[in-house]
Amino acid sequence: MDSPIAISVMKDNPEHRYELSMVAHGTTRGYPNLFNTDMKDSQISKVNHANKTIFKLSFESSQHPQEPLQDTIRCSAITELTYNLWHCQQEHRLDFTSQKIELVSTLKTMRVYKRKTERGLFSREAMLEGVRLVLDQGQKIKPTARELGLNYKTLGRHVALKRNSINIDNKQFGYSKVHKRILNDEQEQMLADYLIQASRIYYGLTKIEFRTLTFEFAKINNIPTPTSWKKNQMASKDWVYQFFNRHPEFSLRTPEPTSLARMTSFNKHNVGLFYDNLEELIQKYQFTPDRIYNCDETGVTTVQKPTKMIAEKGVKRVGTAVSQEKGCLVTVCGTINAMGGFIPPFCIFPRVNTQPLWEEVLPIGSKAEGHAKASGWMTGDNFLNYLKHFHKYARPSKELPVLLLLDNHASHVSLAVINYCKENDIVLLSFPPHCSHELQPLDKTVYGPLKTFFNAAADKWMRNPSNAGKVMTIHNIPILIAEAFPKAFTPTNIIAGFESTGIQPLNRERIPEHRYLPSYVSDRPEPAESAMEPQQPEPSCSTHTPDESTAIISPHVIRPFAKAAPRSKTSKKKVTSQVLTLTPVKRLLEESAAAKSKNKAEKSQPRCKKSIFPVNTQHHESESDSETSDPNMELDDSDSDLLPSDLEPQEREDGEIENPTAQQLDEGDYVLVKFDSKKISKYYIGKVERVESADNTVDCMFLKRKPTKEGQFLFAFPEHLDASEVSVEDILCKLAPPTSGGTMRTGDIFTFQSSFINSFQFPIM
Repeated sequence: MDSPIAISVMKDNPEHRYELSMVAHGTTRGYPNLFNTDMKDSQISKVNHANKTIFKLSFESSQHPQEPLQDTIRCSAITELTYNLWHCQQEHRLDFTSQKIELVSTLKTMRVYKRKTERGLFSREAMLEGVRLVLDQGQKIKPTARELGLNYKTLGRHVALKRNSINIDNKQFGYSKVHKRILNDEQEQMLADYLIQASRIYYGLTKIEFRTLTFEFAKINNIPTPTSWKKNQMASKDWVYQFFNRHPEFSLRTPEPTSLARMTSFNKHNVGLFYDNLEELIQKYQFTPDRIYNCDETGVTTVQKPTKMIAEKGVKRVGTAVSQEKGCLVTVCGTINAMGGFIPPFCIFPRVNTQPLWEEVLPIGSKAEGHAKASGWMTGDNFLNYLKHFHKYARPSKELPVLLLLDNHASHVSLAVINYCKENDIVLLSFPPHCSHELQPLDKTVYGPLKTFFNAAADKWMRNPSNAGKVMTIHNIPILIAEAFPKAFTPTNIIAGFESTGIQPLNRERIPEHRYLPSYVSDRPEPAESAMEPQQPEPSCSTHTPDESTAIISPHVIRPFAKAAPRSKTSKKKVTSQVLTLTPVKRLLEESAAAKSKNKAEKSQPRCKKSIFPVNTQHHESESDSETSDPNMELDDSDSDLLPSDLEPQEREDGEIENPTAQQLDEGDYVLVKFDSKKISKYYIGKVERVESADNTVDCMFLKRKPTKEGQFLFAFPEHLDASEVSVEDILCKLAPPTSGGTMRTGDIFTFQSSFINSFQFPIM
């Protein structure tokens, strides 16, 4: 039997565990196991395939190889195993003389080296002290090394160096803790600072981008790199893992999507305007914490976000029951004050009418309301009713007005809302746009727990055996709100929300400086006192030699941070934090409402259709120029080409008239009319019902074209008659009378034998 055999030895882990496998191509029927050994914790396995047999032996070695396992094995266990293999060969008379048996090692490089001994672990001070005691005081080397915990040969070597006048004060003793470091501590710290800054401005680097940046940083600074870096044009994975080990402040995180509007708007300027308005109102009205309120809406649905559950490991997908794919939305408007109190919630259901049972189930004093649109969203009418609900519990007065902080949602900034608040001593202060995630107490510390407790209550309802197979509806929402609301609206959460936003007590510096850094990307002013202010150093030292410390080119130069171009000027007014109940703001709202009403009225009126012919345009132009021209001036024969004679009404031989006037139209005539829209023009045939010569308009009853073969023009009046008033200027042609069929079925179908229609290039509807 001369079947080839391959033998391999693999090291599994640092605990001297090995695995040897032998593959015999061909049949091994009738042969006993090739592996016979009494080694420690040995495990033998045999796997038969179609045309080969794999023998595997796993064992522990009492000795650790001094060299990587390649062609020569210096381990006694491997030697014994080799002997057993050849003994098996001789016993079964297998002829392997022409074959070559190789032992191959597949040792993996360890990313983190763990010391096996304490050798070389001594301090610099101990070695210098031992050299001094031997040279200055004449002590023996071995007793001195034993006393200081040093190796006597190492101490003797350094004593010899010192005797030969070699300076060892700056020499590194022992084994180096950093093996094959490509970048030193200073260079790695520059990369670390860059990563922190990039993540704080919301333009963090992925692992691939960081590996590419590291290679470019090393290349431009003439730092030697391994061959694999140059081949892949990026740093290796092992180096990145080692970098993360040396800098434990980094980890791979899944970022939260943040819109550019939020990044741009949340800057120190806008936030400063809000604090200015707040401080001015507190000083003017002497607001105490019990009279400072915050209101906001949040949504809860019949499809909850499942909470974590216990499941077995290794399962790819773990599911839980929810009611539907897409649930019904219920809006909850909560209100809190800086003393830690709250007002019962105001809930908006996606129904026109609500049920009295809902208010009985909701927390005591709550209000349930619907809307004619039944969308479940907050509208201007709903918010006006909410203010009445708020007034019932806050009880403001002229002596003790209240301050209500809210966002700039359209339902909050209506004229009816402003008038009601001014009449009932409610001062409204709005947050800057896209800043509620940092300035609104409800969003900071209250609504997060509310969603958590609501989802937990919904999960509990779904897992209840009595609700198995049932679908959660909005009738169950009040019960879940009643269970979650008291757990979230606690005095601790509420007070923490006002403190974390710097509203009560008033603290402008409560928001950390690095939270403003995302606005650096836009053309907003940079945070002046930011601890991580972006730096863009100039590469002025790039021509120096790499030995100089000033030659290090910063990663900011290689990969500058994102910076948006300056914005173009616009006439649109920017929305900022403002006191909505002030008279100037109210006046602006009134002007805006009046302009909207005017535009709506103009749109509701029938628009005058413009003529499609240039004659009218020239006519209007001549009228507009009449002020500067001589009224007595007459046109001579040389100006005859300016006369619109070619566009005047022309009568054809078949009685058709192009561009007819009102005097040329009678009741019962058929005309071709053009209707202009913003994008396209449509053409219809209509029957004249009435002519208004004074207004230059006609009333037409329009026909509809029937689907026929190409080249046929059959029309009929639709079941629902289509009548409209059109301008005579939009009538392209007065058509010849049509013909109709002679039977009852075809008597209402008209055919136009019109040369104008036959030559018309546009489709007729």
